Amino acid sequence: LVCKLALFQSPSDGMLVQQAPLSAWLLFLCFLSRADVVAASGTQPNPPTWPASVKVFSPSDDPAYIEAKVRGAFASNGGDTPSDHGQFSSSRFAFLFRPGTYHVDVPVGYYTQVLGLGASPQDVVFDARRGVYSEEGDQTDMGGALSTFWRGVENFRNTASMLWAVSQAAPLRRIVVDKDLALAQYVSGLGMGYSSGGFVANVQVGGKLLAGSQQQFCTRNAGLVGGVQGGVWNMVFVGSSGAPSSHCGQGEGRPGIVTLDATPVIAEKPFITIDVAGRYFLQVPDTRHDRVGADFGLGASIDFSSVYVAHPEDTAEAINEELAAGLHVVLTPGIYNLDSPLYVQHDNQVLLGLGLATLVSVQGNCVIYVGNIDGARIAGVLLQAGPFKAEVLLQWGDGSHLGDAQNPGFLHDVFARVGGPNDPAVEEVGANFMVRLESGHIVGDNLWLWRADHGVAGLVRGGANPCQTGLVVNGDDVTIYGLAVEHTLGDLVQWSGNRGRTFFYQSELPYDVTQAYGDAGYVGYRVNDSVAEHHAFGVGVYHFFRDFDVVVERGIAAPAWLANSFQSPLSVYLTGRGQVLHVLNDRGVATQEGKQVEWSCVLGPDVPAGPIADSPPNAVLPGQPSATRNELEFLAALGPKPGPSSEGDGGGRSGAAPSPTTSLRSGTGDLATSEAEPQVVSIVPWWAYTIGVQTVVLVCVGVYAMRLRWQLCGPMAAPATAEADTLRFGSGVLRDALSRSPASARGTLRFLSQGSSPGPARLRGISALTRTFSLSSADAARTLHRDGGALTPSASPAAMSPFGARSPHWKPEDD
Repeated sequence: LVCKLALFQSPSDGMLVQQAPLSAWLLFLCFLSRADVVAASGTQPNPPTWPASVKVFSPSDDPAYIEAKVRGAFASNGGDTPSDHGQFSSSRFAFLFRPGTYHVDVPVGYYTQVLGLGASPQDVVFDARRGVYSEEGDQTDMGGALSTFWRGVENFRNTASMLWAVSQAAPLRRIVVDKDLALAQYVSGLGMGYSSGGFVANVQVGGKLLAGSQQQFCTRNAGLVGGVQGGVWNMVFVGSSGAPSSHCGQGEGRPGIVTLDATPVIAEKPFITIDVAGRYFLQVPDTRHDRVGADFGLGASIDFSSVYVAHPEDTAEAINEELAAGLHVVLTPGIYNLDSPLYVQHDNQVLLGLGLATLVSVQGNCVIYVGNIDGARIAGVLLQAGPFKAEVLLQWGDGSHLGDAQNPGFLHDVFARVGGPNDPAVEEVGANFMVRLESGHIVGDNLWLWRADHGVAGLVRGGANPCQTGLVVNGDDVTIYGLAVEHTLGDLVQWSGNRGRTFFYQSELPYDVTQAYGDAGYVGYRVNDSVAEHHAFGVGVYHFFRDFDVVVERGIAAPAWLANSFQSPLSVYLTGRGQVLHVLNDRGVATQEGKQVEWSCVLGPDVPAGPIADSPPNAVLPGQPSATRNELEFLAALGPKPGPSSEGDGGGRSGAAPSPTTSLRSGTGDLATSEAEPQVVSIVPWWAYTIGVQTVVLVCVGVYAMRLRWQLCGPMAAPATAEADTLRFGSGVLRDALSRSPASARGTLRFLSQGSSPGPARLRGISALTRTFSLSSADAARTLHRDGGALTPSASPAAMSPFGARSPHWKPEDD
């Protein structure tokens, strides 16, 4: 806006009319206000100072030295004695290999990454008998690789056949395998154990891809010279040459298969290279559309002088200072205890974790907040809930940003967990949501969001370590490849954005719930009634009701007009009790003991779209910035602006340019434009122009000062008044309700509209019930209404919780 006021056009002759002194100041303010285009300082050391958790090897190093370092890490974080050794270790490792050939075997354990530093995978070569490999973590019985999680390998060539027997959160990327790539392991005298993967992307396999016992797997942009063999239920191939043809359901010795010819939009994960002088570079691959096969291009190359290399002892404040300065950030291996989010606020900014860098919420805060920006890359991180229940662990946008189809944001190898390393009998952890995507045009590329079913203290029971929903998508045009969500206590996925796409989905309903879970209508994958268009390929919902008999109506819920947009959805009974009656809405028969798996292969009649419900409101976190919404409201308040439409041809009408009328779209805060009648724009008197420009300058200076103050000092606290409390809790209640479903929202609104306006105490009560017992806000409101607005003994955990009685360590004050 400031830039447009600095130079304005006469409608009569097209000449630029300039007010030189004012224009100079306005252009200067325009430059200051565009913080996202200010270059980084470039003052970081290159090469960086790596911590002890990062080892950089050269081809000239003694192979015995390399193997000693690698096996030292594996002794801490790997092996099968005891089974799944190191699963909840606090150690993290990254092994970086300079270009050259290595005659070493490299076993990969938990929280370990093996990364080549070459410009091409062909630059780093492992030519030993096994090379780089991962064995299954349980070789005592058929448990196999079911818990072989949290590891990764990238950017090298393996000349031997390669074993990668893993399950979730164990990606293999940018790899060349000369011979076979085996995704499951055969153990002599035992057989091939179970495996529940998984994800490979951007690979070339000279032999066969041997899926073996893999129950499901996502393969994206692979070249599979020898084809594919094996697999069980749900094998999805996207943009991969040599993939088998689609096949809904098992038959003729084939698993369920979904094959898509091309990947509609993708950019590969950022990676690190080194040159002959020992300088490091961050490579950010370009975004491609309709891609087939592997792509080993470099993309943009960023000198590490513009990359801040963070260490686990760094505070959130210290890392945010570098992010605010426009630097990219590489998180070295370790556990980062964060008391506030890492704010990614610049276009095209990269936040890259090494060695499964783990970000822990220690104050109930989210750990990553991505602003209303385009082209950001978040990659290689493990998000972890802490002892104070967080609203969300990763939030992208505030709901007002449409995004950019040509420059989308990316989430690569982003994993989250609620529970696992903690003993819930001593200290529970929790989060309402793990990941919430509010902006448009975001691409997810391998996500696993896990409420732990087991941990350091054994099995998790009774709804301990609560998490309501793994993924919430409110932004439009969101695409995800390789999505897995498990064991959350409400809907596992809630999708409210339009034109969403999911390519491969694996899920498990919670093990530890009662029939109240089924009665509440929860599902593994929900597309809300506000959605007009959605596509999903290979969506699987599995169930193992371990502790109670539970009957769930359906695994997938979607509006009737979208049911035919699901290709090869399936429901799987793993073991245990209970049943899921239908696969998708009312399609498919029940899965239960005696009927393990059911696909919904037959399309129904096309159903016209019904009335589209309102989309959920913007989900702005308390205390988070909403500068973009404020800017849009400010622009809208100014009314029509002169000039050609951004989508037109500059007008083409005699005497005047078309004038778009600007307004806020209901429920999103996005700018919508509609072409109004042509109008003649005249030059205003100089004194009116001067006063107007001075006013705008003062407003812009104020806005920029507030923005600068927020960047340096963080958000300002709201006034501590009863009215502010009411607004805060009320907005939280309505947001939570609307993210559940429009029906829940209506129930809450009906309650709030009865009698006089509710005070802070009742709204606090609704919020407390919602967060503590994972009820919908409508259920909480009805409970309070029934009990006269007070928390009484009838509102006890056992009476209201879907999980039955709480654990013995539950404290009275928590009620």
